[in-house]
Amino acid sequence: MRDIKVKEGDHVEAGQLLLTLDPETYRNAIEREEASRRQSAINIDRQRLALALAEKRLARGAQLIEQKMIGQSEYDDLRNARDLARVELQSSEEALRRADAILSEAREQLSKTDVRAPITGTIVDLPIKIGETAIASTNAFAGASLMKIADTSAIQAELKVDEADIARVSVGQSVDVYATAFPETALKGKVQRIALAPTLENQARTYEVVVLMEPPEDLALRSGMSARADIFLGDGASRLAVPVEAVGSEESEDKKTERFVWVDRDGYARRVVVQVGQSDDRWEEITDGLTAGDRVITGPAKLLRGLMDGDRVRASAPADKAKARMDADAVAATDGEAAAE
Repeated sequence: MRDIKVKEGDHVEAGQLLLTLDPETYRNAIEREEASRRQSAINIDRQRLALALAEKRLARGAQLIEQKMIGQSEYDDLRNARDLARVELQSSEEALRRADAILSEAREQLSKTDVRAPITGTIVDLPIKIGETAIASTNAFAGASLMKIADTSAIQAELKVDEADIARVSVGQSVDVYATAFPETALKGKVQRIALAPTLENQARTYEVVVLMEPPEDLALRSGMSARADIFLGDGASRLAVPVEAVGSEESEDKKTERFVWVDRDGYARRVVVQVGQSDDRWEEITDGLTAGDRVITGPAKLLRGLMDGDRVRASAPADKAKARMDADAVAATDGEAAAE
């Protein structure tokens, strides 16, 4: 590293000179390739003269063979010498083209000793120092990373989503991002990109989800901050939902899983098959089978498993819920009643 023109935190424009590498090695390569090109050009001139001489000798030989002054074998030798001169000229021309390509590559390498900004942004990391060796590598070797430039006009969050949930994530979904430095501030964003290939971490597969955000200007965010995020799978509209513990499942005769809930119909338990949609830790969406206002029966799983279609049920006040759960076994054993909410 010969010279560094910027420092960490500087704002740079696209095309601005950032640093200069030592160009001596590349200049020597250019001088070597220029000499090789000149040698190829001299060989071409030599071969052109040889071809012109061979063509003259062949023309003279054609006159002599017509006059029966030379034999056919001598004429054939002259013609072969002319053809050989043509081939050697073509070989020298190809050598010149190769020398031009190598010289062009050497000049391109020299131009890369002046490293310029590929984008407009801010220098967020500058690990290289003057005098250190820059290594052309994508690995985490010392000298492999010269600097990092970030476009701070747009901030993105890179999230890791488990493979069990990635199927429900799609581009355009709303996301609330909570930076560790601002745990109470929800940064609004939208899913911009979803990785097609997973990454393996501690035997778990996760997919990278990139979220584009527009944070407030007065929020001092820094590149590399850790964060958590809430991805909203729906559009925020109100939907019919029931507590997750109220939904049961059963495998039908045709090996299909059937979802159902117990509903209070005039004081009697009725089994209703439903279609479910999105869910979270507390609620499960019902897309078919129920209507708003239906009284869905909830309670301990043991009690719900023992319900039969037609069992009597009674409503339980919120203050009596704990007692209803404690007495669930006794209620089921005596009169088969359950709590309806």
